Amino acid sequence: MIVTRSMHSEWRSNSYLVADEAGGHAVFIDAGAPIEPLMSKVDELGVRVTHILLTHEHHDHTTHMMALEEAYGATLVLPERAMDGIEVKSGSLHLRSVPTPGHCSPHVAWLVEDAGSVVAAFTGDVLFQGAVGGTLDGGVDGVEQLRSSILDELLALPADTVLYPGHMEATTVAAELESNVFVRAWRGDEPVRDDAVQFAGTDVTLLLEGPDYDGGTKAWVRFEDGREAIVGGSMITTSGARA
Repeated sequence: MIVTRSMHSEWRSNSYLVADEAGGHAVFIDAGAPIEPLMSKVDELGVRVTHILLTHEHHDHTTHMMALEEAYGATLVLPERAMDGIEVKSGSLHLRSVPTPGHCSPHVAWLVEDAGSVVAAFTGDVLFQGAVGGTLDGGVDGVEQLRSSILDELLALPADTVLYPGHMEATTVAAELESNVFVRAWRGDEPVRDDAVQFAGTDVTLLLEGPDYDGGTKAWVRFEDGREAIVGGSMITTSGARA
């Protein structure tokens, strides 16, 4: 398997070209980053592009999907079609979709299998290197869904599975189990906080703050009615928080 990545300089969102071998077949996964480097790689490898697979439909992952569809005549697979779990074959590539809601819905991860074993997963905006996705578009139970998507689906894969996220650098299942503070907290290996803060002017309880892919932070908060959310740390303030 040959994986080539392009990343948007501002959004830091990734698009991937995944090929089985030179002269073989390939798919695109997400389409928000500059596509010219990936199209050049198609020519360099001499592969036939068969599919364009999306993890979700936020604009930083979809901008160029129609251009790719037109350029290659490839089959565009939107996440709502893949939420029930589908298989895609492109030459000797075998991919399978897994529903991974929480950041938004529909949202899927694309797993790459070799001889029946998962060797890679394209995780979209659910799980990043050392961080997790926000849940403001995930509904009232977004945190619960995100936690399940990460713990029960992605991190239940073999430890050496390579995880290719929707933003920034790749990681592995083993690395995230060991060092991702949100994962550690959800598994009971990291203490949670009970700090009175504000989120966008609303009183909330800060349970955990950890790194985000962009160099900032993400915060896990609980609202007074019991709802929880993963939000950008820049939206958390202590000013005006309840005593």
